[in-house]
Amino acid sequence: MQPFQSFTGRVLAAVLAAAPLAAGCASLTAGPAMAQQVESQKIVVHLGSFTNDLHSAFMAFSLATNMQKAGASVTVFLDREGVRLADKRERGDLTWGDSGPISKAMSDFVGAGGKVMVCPHCAELAGMTAPDLRPGATLGSHQGVAALMLEADKVIDF
Repeated sequence: MQPFQSFTGRVLAAVLAAAPLAAGCASLTAGPAMAQQVESQKIVVHLGSFTNDLHSAFMAFSLATNMQKAGASVTVFLDREGVRLADKRERGDLTWGDSGPISKAMSDFVGAGGKVMVCPHCAELAGMTAPDLRPGATLGSHQGVAALMLEADKVIDF
């Protein structure tokens, strides 16, 4: 039996032939609805690393900045080692590849309208207080962290 001569083969061939057309039509109609959907999204980007994984730190801020610029309401939540990113006493000139300084990645995100919340427990363990924070970062409360996560449409983990 030749391929596509059976009933199943003909159905499979029809589905494969129609898939690109269906995808194209869906993308034509999704434009304004997608933009409206993005603007109403609350997204949390969770980052728990700093010098132990600069690549993840840069990826988190890059993605967060792009989503913020696309219209979403984005908060980067820093915990564990990640809280040190918000500490102005820490080096902000660290780079990964040709990425530029990590402090610039954070300030670009804040400049785009993004928010940075620092875990209060992790900040305390790192010896950080509110005056130690870089511009745009806020020290969260336990209730504030819980509300942030509960109200989020998406949480992206780095």
